[in-house]
Amino acid sequence: MSTREDLLALLNRIKKEEMCELGFDADKFYPFTMKHLLYYCNPNHAFHRYRQFKIKKKSGGFRQITAPRNQSFMMLLQSVNEILKAIYTPSDYAMGFTEGRSVVTNAVVHKGQNYVLNIDLKDFFPSVEQGRVLKRLTLAPFIFSPQIALLISGLCSMRVKREQAIETKQHNLDKLFMYVLPQGAPTSPIITNMICDTLDRRLAGLAKRFGLHYTRYADDITFSSMHYVYSKNGEFRKELVRIIEDQGFTINETKTRLQKLGSRQEVTGIIVSEKLNVSKKYVREIRSLLYIWEKYGYSAAMSRFLPKYKAEKGHVKKGNPDLTNVLDGKLLYLKMVKGDTDSVYVRLYKKFQELVEKDSNSDKTNPFGITYMETIPLLKFEQEKNTSVTFQHKDDNKRFATFQLGDVQQVASINKGVKSEDELQKEKLSISNCRDSKGEQFWLIHLIDKVTVYKPAPVDIDELNNDLDSLLST
Repeated sequence: MSTREDLLALLNRIKKEEMCELGFDADKFYPFTMKHLLYYCNPNHAFHRYRQFKIKKKSGGFRQITAPRNQSFMMLLQSVNEILKAIYTPSDYAMGFTEGRSVVTNAVVHKGQNYVLNIDLKDFFPSVEQGRVLKRLTLAPFIFSPQIALLISGLCSMRVKREQAIETKQHNLDKLFMYVLPQGAPTSPIITNMICDTLDRRLAGLAKRFGLHYTRYADDITFSSMHYVYSKNGEFRKELVRIIEDQGFTINETKTRLQKLGSRQEVTGIIVSEKLNVSKKYVREIRSLLYIWEKYGYSAAMSRFLPKYKAEKGHVKKGNPDLTNVLDGKLLYLKMVKGDTDSVYVRLYKKFQELVEKDSNSDKTNPFGITYMETIPLLKFEQEKNTSVTFQHKDDNKRFATFQLGDVQQVASINKGVKSEDELQKEKLSISNCRDSKGEQFWLIHLIDKVTVYKPAPVDIDELNNDLDSLLST
């Protein structure tokens, strides 16, 4: 692959294969054009390439994410990413964004050590400039031509203002702007691993010299050992800073932590001691949601879960989350960390399966594949959820209803059997939490005698809160 025509042909082949795997008709395949490629590879075309938003950090504050603005550009970057993945294998020390490696494989290296040192690299992705990416692509294992390296590095970079140029009021565009990796593009993770090959090799050599274990998960660097070499003015720390700065990165001193045996030692969110573990809080959250679901019904569990989920992830994940899928994902993570024979995992997963089966059995499914997981009289629903259901009418005669769960607005469909006059008599109506034939969850308002499904016991809010306080304290 030495010309831009070669690159374009390969990108289109990858795009077509991906679309066919997703079930799209090959006849409806719209290939990338050279005009697309040349436009998007120019980082100065800022408006149509990326959008920026902030997400909340677990440690407090916000992280700015820069993501592709439209689907066409996203698919182009995903195709480039497939090319890079086919050619490049990250170093043995890179645990992030690599097939067959995870936060678990990262943490297990440091299990049962007396000392664990965590280091965070400041502004990791924006620290990598386009010129550095271009040069790396001309080296093994890529050995791309300068023309191809320029195209790919341009596609994968974004233009940002150079703070130093602003402070000194320089107006030369070459100095006012810099071109860096965006945090949020699908290509940025593998490119940072490529750039960090030398960093990994040198830090692994440093670790070997001092008898330490070393891994890196994106910008999260970890060393561990049975013996102490971590004095701030000691030779190891001085050499560590020198290598990192020599590779164009900066240590975020506020996130540097030395964790000693006897305290809670964590590596990429996993507790490392004699065996890997998750936090007690993580397990309590799963247990409490399962408990509410079992005793008070699915919608009560959703009412507890949804506001917190929206507050933490609503800015990046639109629409209503499916509590079943979220719990399934949490349990899969618990299994990955603790193992499938762990008693805590086995007990929680068994309860989860029982609840899914109870709310999804064939007795609750109509001939159209709609499963009525839970049905509650509408007035009772409003009382228990401390909400008010409001009926809405659009100009095209479409009807729907809205209500709040916590601070999160919900939308409910209205069954055709419900007449406009019925909306004024809520005692004649029920609301069901449903799942369609594709597994998508939705709310449906219908006549109270329309369906007969399992009805949960009445929710006593004081009893629920007392139960939760008792559960969370264990």
